[in-house]
Amino acid sequence: MSNPFSLTDESTYQRWRAVRLARPAPSAARLRVRVQQPAAPSRAELAAIGARIASDGMALVSCAPEQLGAESLLALGRALGLRRTEANHFADARAVSRITPTDGPGDGRGDYIPYTERALNWHTDGYYNPPGQQVRAWMLFCLHPAREGGENQLLDPEIAYIRLRDASPDHIAALMHPEALAIPAHVIDGRVQRAESRGPVFSIQQGRLHMRYSARRRNVCWRDTPETAAARAALDELFSRETVFTFTHRLAAGEGLISNNVLHNRMAFAPAAQEGRARELLRIRYTDRVNPDLWTV
Repeated sequence: MSNPFSLTDESTYQRWRAVRLARPAPSAARLRVRVQQPAAPSRAELAAIGARIASDGMALVSCAPEQLGAESLLALGRALGLRRTEANHFADARAVSRITPTDGPGDGRGDYIPYTERALNWHTDGYYNPPGQQVRAWMLFCLHPAREGGENQLLDPEIAYIRLRDASPDHIAALMHPEALAIPAHVIDGRVQRAESRGPVFSIQQGRLHMRYSARRRNVCWRDTPETAAARAALDELFSRETVFTFTHRLAAGEGLISNNVLHNRMAFAPAAQEGRARELLRIRYTDRVNPDLWTV
């Protein structure tokens, strides 16, 4: 069976590559889908979201801000076939995380960059999860934007794969090694909060390309081989410059991104003005993927 991600099937790869690169660059106008009621999306709205995700790995969804809430977003996820939520640290009992800056010691959120005003480097969500619990999709919706800054940049892993494979197939081979990237165990006061996670950067799951990556320098261990070092350097170079396929957007209130866990970062943002409202978003992660084949108009 032909496989564009097999390093021994160059002809299939070249055909798939040509089709992928022929698609227009992502833009807000092309990725946007207006949803009237997130809690009860129409079949046409679901099909439109699925079409964008099939093309670019992500969709930009807009709705009335007052329509946003944990239950309405969970309902939207279920309508998209996303049922297996990932109960990550600081998420509530429904696996919904409220992303907003936190000051002081509190419950420890301020020790994690997403809950600060600092920039977030390139990553995929849940890169520290074990192979059997990988995050394959997420949604991120804005309740209130930052006063200034806080833009996200996003890149479909398929584009990263193409750029790396074109540079050298050895990069792909190194990044597909089952021990390419390890995240050490998270230990607090001698107690293991999260076990070590070790696995590939690129893998094929149910015929789809999946990426697990973090550009962090601390608490990330790469396989110690010349081939892995070269692949890592190629990744650093890839993210050091924007490409035509890099989508940059600042979410407004009522806007959200739904993605099959594309690569993304976040720029730093300004603190809330005195007595003002801080940047606030709702995030839900899933171990399911959005399957665009589920809907036809």
